[in-house]
Amino acid sequence: MHTTAHPDDEHGGALTMLSRRDGARVSLLTLTRGESGDNAIGPQLFDALALIRTEELLVADRYYGVDAQYFTTAADYGFSKRLDEALEKWGKEAVLSEMVRIIRMDRPLVLVSRFQGNERDGHGNHSAAGLLTRDAYIAAGEPNMFPDQIAEGLRPWKPLKLYIGGARENEPWAVKIDANEYSPWLGETYGNFARLGLSFQRSQNGGRYVPQYGAAPAFYARADSTAGSAKEATFFDGIDTSLAGLFATLRQPSPPGADAALTAVDRAVTDARNAFTMTAPWKAVPSLARGLRATRAALGVVASSPDAVFTLRIKEQQFQDAINAALGIDLRAVATLGAPPVPGQTFEVVAEFVNHSPMTVERQTLSIDAAKGWTVVGNGTARFTVTLADDVGLSTREPFRRTSIAENRYTVADAGDFARPSSRAPASVVATYVVDGERVSAKEVVRWREPRLPYGDALREVRVVPALALAVEPPAAIAAAGSSAATISIDVDIRNNDVKGSNGRVSLRLPAGWKSEPASHEFAFTRAGERRAFDFTVSVPPGGEREYSIQAVTAANGRTFEEGYELIEQRDLEPRYLYRRAAAIVRSVPVTIPKPLVVGYVMGIGDRVPEGIAQLGHAVVALSDHDLATGNLQRFEAIVTGTRAYSVRAELNTSAGRLLEYVRQGGNLIVLYNTAEMVPSRVAPFAGELTTRAEEVSEEDSPVTILAPTDRVFSWPNIITKADFDGWIEQRGSKFWSSWAADYTPMIETWDKGQAPQRGGWLHARYGKGHYTYFAYALHRQLPYAVPGAYRILENLLALGTQP
Repeated sequence: MHTTAHPDDEHGGALTMLSRRDGARVSLLTLTRGESGDNAIGPQLFDALALIRTEELLVADRYYGVDAQYFTTAADYGFSKRLDEALEKWGKEAVLSEMVRIIRMDRPLVLVSRFQGNERDGHGNHSAAGLLTRDAYIAAGEPNMFPDQIAEGLRPWKPLKLYIGGARENEPWAVKIDANEYSPWLGETYGNFARLGLSFQRSQNGGRYVPQYGAAPAFYARADSTAGSAKEATFFDGIDTSLAGLFATLRQPSPPGADAALTAVDRAVTDARNAFTMTAPWKAVPSLARGLRATRAALGVVASSPDAVFTLRIKEQQFQDAINAALGIDLRAVATLGAPPVPGQTFEVVAEFVNHSPMTVERQTLSIDAAKGWTVVGNGTARFTVTLADDVGLSTREPFRRTSIAENRYTVADAGDFARPSSRAPASVVATYVVDGERVSAKEVVRWREPRLPYGDALREVRVVPALALAVEPPAAIAAAGSSAATISIDVDIRNNDVKGSNGRVSLRLPAGWKSEPASHEFAFTRAGERRAFDFTVSVPPGGEREYSIQAVTAANGRTFEEGYELIEQRDLEPRYLYRRAAAIVRSVPVTIPKPLVVGYVMGIGDRVPEGIAQLGHAVVALSDHDLATGNLQRFEAIVTGTRAYSVRAELNTSAGRLLEYVRQGGNLIVLYNTAEMVPSRVAPFAGELTTRAEEVSEEDSPVTILAPTDRVFSWPNIITKADFDGWIEQRGSKFWSSWAADYTPMIETWDKGQAPQRGGWLHARYGKGHYTYFAYALHRQLPYAVPGAYRILENLLALGTQP
């Protein structure tokens, strides 16, 4: 079992060698889902990003050859410099308990930590993963540690070895792994095959595949062991991994007859290897069937040892998987659906079982294994009728959830889903057959065909969605606080999933004294997949600074709906659904807006800053590469470049001169945070340095000092004080300049605990008649959550190009 903190931390090359070369069973325990990172492929952040990164990691796992993927309920809360911060936010005992539970569930012989648990790890989450792995290694074997797990039926388990990654060649190490060993089976090195899998984690790396050639050794220190020498060839040195040596490895007495029974299984494996050929793999099936029969017989012999039964159950499944592969068994079940089904719906499922080998299989049967609320008729045939109950569970709803991104851990709705990457598929087709006298089963998820023209169809898991799904835009809004009433535009998007259609009325549940125009809308849908957005103008009476909620409510077909979902759909990934209440948070914010502006926006990797600018009443125009190269930029009272725009919009570099000329002639250019792809000496008006290891301030409550209090940006149109940095979300800012010319004025300084004050996150310069601002503070995280101070600061930045 390999432990890490986030998706993409894993040593993929080592995992691939262990699985695909050595044949080891491999598990990956990733503490978080990486939900607080940036998203290189879209605007989704936080819990939506968690769903993307979970699916991306599962795709990568298929390349690594990972057999089981686990997660704890810990949430990534952003970049952290301190181990103690991670342990405090997550709760050390809580995460340790979950890691112990997973080790007791999976029962690995060897535990390999990616991280060391110290400052070398470079991230508080990384250090926590390293430290907690060491603690979990010991605690999992102690029956008095987390005894509630023992009472539930789990048994103590201490792995035989613990290794720590990240060792250097000139330090004590036990195992060296060079994943750039070439595999004739893969036609590539194990390391590069893993890197191909890593490239599917696109939200982090944009899909880059960077092969590596030449030696690339990684070194692992052995932290604890019951066997092994100072220098080892593999993690398993000193451990008898043969099945015949199972009881010696478990350090348990062998029951009568167990040695002979286990030796019979080993002998069958040897025979299967000798019989196997790539051109006629089915020739190994008689030996594999004999091994399966011997394994089942051995299960009865070793029944007194739960640890041996655990191992043989895995071996039993491995034999069946090997037989299915050697025979070329092709099993699938496709539902006659044009869209995901809804409660109460009836549909057909057509199953198909194909044996691609010349061997005969007997007594073949097909069945559907389905969740509660699924009624299946047609057992044993190839065609089934499925009827969903009116109250069937929504299997598109993920089992892990939290009510706010301020929560640092998820809750799990069903204890059976603990540590799973995602919710279980609600229906699978099961084929059973007999070959060479032994019963074998195969199982596949029931799917439906989604047209993806012009690229054919995509097979999707059949999961249940609600008949109607509601979404509110914007999910967070501001109302300028003052003496006069304000108005807010609210859009309610309704998606109909019911093939029978839906008729009803949608309205808003408003705070006392608020009104909407109109009061409600009627709707009628005739087919699944129809969507329509309904506009409401909400009048907000004058009042103080408070937070309010607007809830969308739909009554249709005798039922009430108050929630919906965001469909998270990315290339090569299984679609996932993020459920939310159909509600908008409205904050009354004391922000003065002198006049509406026309703002040009250069979208980077994806954010919701344009919507935040629109919340202030300004018109936002998305700028294309053509606009940057040839358009009339002077028509904009401000131009904003979005998060990491210089890394994904090459035209920003080629049109840098035009943007600077726009500033020189009186324009107002605001550059939000960027990575080192932005080279200030090339694209900014004066020299500066943004390094690959640029500083950031990760603590959202870090202290702030205003360095230029007399500058106009702090006094007009809104008076900005340190209080405007209260209540920030997830982080303060990222990717600060490390040096800059004297022409720039640093506006504020802030710092994490133990960090020197950082001044390079907000720099302003006059250039010609205009204004240039580099602003690395995390507006893209604050605006979608209606953080008041972020809106007030943004308005002052946008107003720099206008006269008081």
